[in-house]
Amino acid sequence: MKYLTGIVLLLLMHAASASQCNINGGPWQEVTYDSISVNVPIQAHSGSGRIDLDGYIMKCRFTPNGFPIVYSDFWHTWNNALIPGPKFKNYKMGLRIKGVYYPVEVGPRIHLATIKSNNRQGVDMNTYMYILIQGSPGNPIDIRQGDHLGTVVLKQTNNNPNNPVEPIVRAELYADNNFVVEPSTCTINNNQPIDVNFNQVDRTKIGESVNSTTVRKNIRLNYSCPDPGITMPITITFKGMPASFDSGVLNMSNSNLGTGLMRSGAQVRLESSFRTNIYNSSGGDDVIFALTRRPGSVPATGPFTGSATLVMGVP
Repeated sequence: MKYLTGIVLLLLMHAASASQCNINGGPWQEVTYDSISVNVPIQAHSGSGRIDLDGYIMKCRFTPNGFPIVYSDFWHTWNNALIPGPKFKNYKMGLRIKGVYYPVEVGPRIHLATIKSNNRQGVDMNTYMYILIQGSPGNPIDIRQGDHLGTVVLKQTNNNPNNPVEPIVRAELYADNNFVVEPSTCTINNNQPIDVNFNQVDRTKIGESVNSTTVRKNIRLNYSCPDPGITMPITITFKGMPASFDSGVLNMSNSNLGTGLMRSGAQVRLESSFRTNIYNSSGGDDVIFALTRRPGSVPATGPFTGSATLVMGVP
């Protein structure tokens, strides 16, 4: 019986140092088995040479237990404190802690928070992942809801002499939303809008495909990267909303019209890409934007617009 009583007392002492965390004022979640998994709504904010992955507030507190406010938990980083998720494996990452940037590998004993027992108030952990911006080509990072963003490894100590347990806590961060991050600062046409103006159009010359239409506009694409000496293959992807009558061309405000992209005589369908190269950090291509119409239609006269994005990446 004494043996059982000893186990109960041990469990109570361990529970006294337990913690809870929440996101944006949501329900408190127990930090159990030395780990916690949280879904965080991410926003990507560009700064000086970095992209901060923040936009949420994570607070933690000493689990309320009815005891006087005499004990404190101390949270700080531990060895290799950031393990980036799989979609960030090709990028340089780090942690922003209270406004200070620590690159991977983030070291131990960086103080995050002091949490008093039984005050029921959460303390802002003020710790966020960031990505270093690069001056060479790279693919945009497409994060989907539920993706594993990374693991933040923390050490929790306390000043309770009866509770020597000092767990290493792994905070597993998962995306609670979809977002796209572009860490590369390489540009197409210096990031200026590309105006494709077909001017006055003769409706009889609009073909039903990019190959048959004679209404076309030649555009020069110029590629540049700020890092010197970059020579490598790249991809240019044509992105936008597809026309209802042809998924390979761009939707126009006039639903009977679409705009296609051609390079070297071949169509580049929407959401597809063509391969090209940059030499010594620059390059370029001549492409054609071709106006098409819905088969069998006679488009109404009047102005029309559309919007697309060209994205530089790597094969």
